[in-house]
Amino acid sequence: MPTHLAPAEGAGSVTVAFHGDDDVVVSVRGALDAAAVRRATRLLAVADVEGVRHVIVDVVDAPDAPAALRGALDPLRTRLQARGGWLLVEGAPGTPHEPSLLDVFAVYAEATRGAATGVPAPRTVLAG
Repeated sequence: MPTHLAPAEGAGSVTVAFHGDDDVVVSVRGALDAAAVRRATRLLAVADVEGVRHVIVDVVDAPDAPAALRGALDPLRTRLQARGGWLLVEGAPGTPHEPSLLDVFAVYAEATRGAATGVPAPRTVLAG
């Protein structure tokens, strides 16, 4: 059953639809002012507390939403992954993900897992 919150004329709107116990779709439309960002953040927090495992955030019609909601989306992604779920932000710009230091450590740990010494072999530089 969708829940629709429409703030003042001209401001963004947020629609939330729960599908069963594990899935939720959050649709964001229009320009997001500070109040709309707070509403979207609270609704994402409710979905998280409810224990959903899969969240789709549709921002196709709200190009500023991914940046405005990043403070809520990044920790939500981490918590969803911890319980075997995922977060999909549909319509986010195709900019490359900026890895955090934690991402780098995770990649390094994965790359060295199973290596006998855990240290990469020295490389030989061939001079022409």
